[in-house]
Amino acid sequence: MADSAPDTAPPLLAIVPAREGSKRVSNKNLRSLGERPLIAHTLDSVLGSGVADRVIVSSDSDAVLRWAELHGHEVHHRPESLATDESTVSEVAEHLATELDWAGDVGVFEPTSPFRSADSIAAAVARFRAGDAESLGTCVRAPHSFWLDQKPVDTQAGVRPLLRETGAIRLATAEALRRDHDMVTERHELFELDSDEALEVDSYDNLVVARRRCDRGTVVLRLRANAKVGSGHVHHCLELADELADQRLRFLLRDCDPFVMDLVEEQGYEWRTEADLATDLRDLAGAGANVVVNDVLDTTEQEVLVQRTAGFRVVNIEDLGPGAQLADWVVNALYPVGNGTAAHVSHGPEYATLRAEFHDVPARSIKEHPTRVLITFGGTDPARLGARCARLLADKVDTEIRVIVGSGGSDEGFPENVTVLRHVRNMAAEMMDADLILTSAGRTVYEAAAVGTPVAVLAQAARDATHAHLNYHEGVVFLGIGPLVDDGHVVGVVERLLADHSLRSELSERLQNSLDGRGGARIGHRIRAMLKGLDQ
Repeated sequence: MADSAPDTAPPLLAIVPAREGSKRVSNKNLRSLGERPLIAHTLDSVLGSGVADRVIVSSDSDAVLRWAELHGHEVHHRPESLATDESTVSEVAEHLATELDWAGDVGVFEPTSPFRSADSIAAAVARFRAGDAESLGTCVRAPHSFWLDQKPVDTQAGVRPLLRETGAIRLATAEALRRDHDMVTERHELFELDSDEALEVDSYDNLVVARRRCDRGTVVLRLRANAKVGSGHVHHCLELADELADQRLRFLLRDCDPFVMDLVEEQGYEWRTEADLATDLRDLAGAGANVVVNDVLDTTEQEVLVQRTAGFRVVNIEDLGPGAQLADWVVNALYPVGNGTAAHVSHGPEYATLRAEFHDVPARSIKEHPTRVLITFGGTDPARLGARCARLLADKVDTEIRVIVGSGGSDEGFPENVTVLRHVRNMAAEMMDADLILTSAGRTVYEAAAVGTPVAVLAQAARDATHAHLNYHEGVVFLGIGPLVDDGHVVGVVERLLADHSLRSELSERLQNSLDGRGGARIGHRIRAMLKGLDQ
């Protein structure tokens, strides 16, 4: 049952203490946070909660007092004796309650907790008034282990994890405050805050974190991935999400198979299935700037118009459809310049994204005598090229055949003398251990380039065969559209590559020189600029 206040609740005096001095951050209460002073965020929450009968800013700082008066807040000129480093908020609260002869409840809300919400204040007050406690304080659950005198405190069996006090919300009855001279009484209750609301600005590092949080925009990653179109879109969006981890991220799934939901949840993100685009975007939009990233192949004009009408800036990925003309920015890392030369379209391997495991890999050496061929045709392999290549090569080449089946692929059709793997946790390591990779024409080629392993490519479909990076100049041996390529050609090329150390070495060098691995950073930088309105 939800907490509820009595029918006739005692009045609440809300005190916002903001003394001039600070041990760690000078002039802290008037420091800018989200283009407003730090103290303003706390006053907004207190007033927005609707539970305070009187709100007073207590300070010894003329600058703080003048600011508060200018913005219509009642002020209290704090005496010097209550403005030292040793002064406590309990002393300030008791002084004010006594001076005002306050007979109800007293609340102290420190400006150093700018993210505590109005809803949390209202809930804390309701909890306090519904119980028999004489005081209440907020806390946050400590995420780490603690030790005292060489003994673990919070990891012993039966010991509750530690709770750290915050200054976000402190409540006490005026009677108990005057009696005990403290905001913490014997009948004290804890009110746990979410970690996002519990951030306290007590150092310059905290201030930097708080400012970055205020500057966050919302990025909706809209993607399509299933057995037909493959899994590349979901992996690409997860890579962008990792790059944009400092923003508010939302996943919008259009026509996706269950494996996509599993992948998104595995990385700790929430998702929503697209039902009505306009409604979905309205529900997902944040209070500030919003960007939608369409990784759904070709968009329509209507789709992009709906997004722009909803107030979103629009980024399209690998989009050759009519909607691309209306997007703010189109990133076509896979398609050649000839497929779109507009100023708002960016091309080439400099926009190829890579997972973290493909950065800072060890230097590559090409073995004289190869021992392993790796076959991997993406998350779904709709043309079943993996099983086909495994059957073709199993008895033809004198190396181990290792196959990686994606999260949406099938285990069927592989010969017994090949190694079939699923749920590979480090694809970079698997690629580094291989001497040759057979794969499809998508982003896996860029992953092979990052580790420098020679790669032969069979496209899943005709559209994939148009990708710009399928050429010898960038170190790729392109065999053609998979269903149309003769079996003998596949076997012959693989045998030639395995036999020619010099050729494999040259291909490896070309692959590694074809990209710098900063594609995700470039896309992230541009999206952040769009969120700040700097990319008009």
